[in-house]
Amino acid sequence: MTELLAHVQLLPKFNNVSEQDKKFTQEIVWKNIVGKLDSYLKKVFSRKDDAEVAIKYTITYHEDSKKYDADFIFKYDGEDFIYKKEGFKILLDLVNHAFQHFKERLSKK
Repeated sequence: MTELLAHVQLLPKFNNVSEQDKKFTQEIVWKNIVGKLDSYLKKVFSRKDDAEVAIKYTITYHEDSKKYDADFIFKYDGEDFIYKKEGFKILLDLVNHAFQHFKERLSKK
């Protein structure tokens, strides 16, 4: 799986997010890729050895409401899956929810 992960490009962007939450988010993203997407990514790469996979995401924290918004763009083998959510209080749930929807999308392929 490590070989596959070398072909996954991560493009994070953070707005008004603390350093601690940035690090936490990156850990959650990594755990989702390694723990939940590995078999799905193997399918993508089995169809095309040089497939490109990129996960571009923006997390924004709103101090006034104490909530997070997220925009995830999952690019895989020429296709895009976009997930946008607003108003999450729990950062862990926000990221996990995005990956769950992406996994469901890949399972239909």
